[in-house]
Amino acid sequence: MMTMSSTATSGGWPEAVKPIGKSGEQPQAMGQALPQLHVRAQGPGVEIRWEDYNYPPVLELIHFDVTELQYKLRKVVRLLNFGFVLMSCTCLLNFTDSLMLNVVADTDKFRTRWVLQSFLQAAVLPPAAFVTFYLGYRGLAVPDPILVHRYQLAQIALGLISVLFALVPYDCVNGLLTLATDKPYSSDGQANVFWIIAIAVESFLWMLNAALALLNVVQVRRMNVIPTNVYNSPPMKMQS
Repeated sequence: MMTMSSTATSGGWPEAVKPIGKSGEQPQAMGQALPQLHVRAQGPGVEIRWEDYNYPPVLELIHFDVTELQYKLRKVVRLLNFGFVLMSCTCLLNFTDSLMLNVVADTDKFRTRWVLQSFLQAAVLPPAAFVTFYLGYRGLAVPDPILVHRYQLAQIALGLISVLFALVPYDCVNGLLTLATDKPYSSDGQANVFWIIAIAVESFLWMLNAALALLNVVQVRRMNVIPTNVYNSPPMKMQS
């Protein structure tokens, strides 16, 4: 009978099955031997981490990541977010124009009141647009038809406000019809030129806001949201 003594090593292992490595070391698991990769899963089917607050930048009030959504929702949600960004930029431009007009104009008749009105407009409308965007985003992602319905109502209201601001000449609101009114800066040529440019640019942006609001409502209605009861965390970060 053949014996194993001729093929065994001093460590007790048969030579054919001797572990690779230094003498006395235990074999490593494959997961430990390979480089550790830290890659976050993305794409449809990935659980949305609602508790990971990352948007808007700096404030970080909600979680927003389009890569976690179904592909058919990504374009729509990007447009919803663009509506919020566009509204914020338009209000910021109006506030900047109000400040600039006070710098280049000779008269201060409307200075304090118009700047204050423009500041209040910038303090109210962008947050309203942000909440509206989140209603649509969350409603499509969950999905939840109630949130989607509320988004549509809020977005229509913001769209109507945008149309009014694009046309109506009222104090700090530089609607297009302002060109047909008596301008308080008409005696100042430099301020008059600046104001005409401000009216044209702001009116265009407000009309763009209105058009985008209508487009977003139409696209959201086409999504045919099916209700579900999946809620993983509170929708917005609560300050302690």
